[in-house]
Amino acid sequence: MKRIMVVTNSLTGGGAERSMNLVSNELTRRNWTVSLVPINNSPADKVTPRCEIFPLKRKWKGGIKNTLLAFFTFNHVVKTWKPDLIILNCDLPELFGAMLPKRYKFIVIEHSSNPWGNRVPLGKLVRKILKVRKAQWAAVSSHLTIWPGKWNPDVFLSNPLMPASRRDLQFQPLKRLVFVGRLSPEKRPKDAILIAKESKFSLVMIGDGLLRDELEEVVNREALDVDFYGRLEDPWEEVQAGDLILVPSAFEGDGLVVIEAIQRGIPILISDIPDFRRFKFSEVNYCAGVEEFIHNVRFFTNDLTQLVVPQDISELIMSPRSIEAIGDAWVTFLERRILPVN
Repeated sequence: MKRIMVVTNSLTGGGAERSMNLVSNELTRRNWTVSLVPINNSPADKVTPRCEIFPLKRKWKGGIKNTLLAFFTFNHVVKTWKPDLIILNCDLPELFGAMLPKRYKFIVIEHSSNPWGNRVPLGKLVRKILKVRKAQWAAVSSHLTIWPGKWNPDVFLSNPLMPASRRDLQFQPLKRLVFVGRLSPEKRPKDAILIAKESKFSLVMIGDGLLRDELEEVVNREALDVDFYGRLEDPWEEVQAGDLILVPSAFEGDGLVVIEAIQRGIPILISDIPDFRRFKFSEVNYCAGVEEFIHNVRFFTNDLTQLVVPQDISELIMSPRSIEAIGDAWVTFLERRILPVN
């Protein structure tokens, strides 16, 4: 059996990491030989990998020396384990893959419409190297093209969803606003705080990231009713009846927070961006800017059920994302295009 190495930022941290944990487990269940290489040190995820794990234990924001040490460890792991295929999941794994001195078969997973953030020159160089090395490109959603050339991916491989029960909210007034996601510029957590401030509702922020210290400083300075919960293994366990999810993102890839919220029947307001328009929700769920978020929060205060995406729409989005369906898609792609069975 061919050997597949999956390289991720960390064991946990976001939808990209969890999705690859799920995919690794499904391929392992189907008797593929899989290893997982999380680069950054992190707590365990709710999804426990069942395959062999080689943690590189890089410290987040640990500097160049720490990153180079992690890469040398990675290079040793690759030479020792001898993968037939390396799956690169997000920016740092792409960098490590591009730096390998020996050529390997790569699949690069595109999770975002705007990858590499503020490291555009480095990202362009890394992807040029990977393209020269004839990497295959997979996108997690059909609306995504491959940056920076906007070429079409070789395959679409959606992120799988864990099973979850839909809630029965019935009639429910608004009690709290909730933000779930990385505290980084593209997610616009500052907008969530402004929406809560102007609409005069408390806000719970679930997640961590580069902006956390800055956001906490603003909240403390203005004495706002905002609680930071940090990164949680299962953020949805903290969401209560009367909560409204805010997703004011500037851009998105797969939009897993949105998908997981509608899977559970939780009321939601999202930014009016092309990445979210593909869901084809009711117009009441979309907000063109902060002012419209504030208006809709106030307008639907007494009945959040109007902001719950109907079950028939949510099932259309979720049904192709079962782990069995995603496993089938991965195996088909691997056997036909990457690692054909002799």
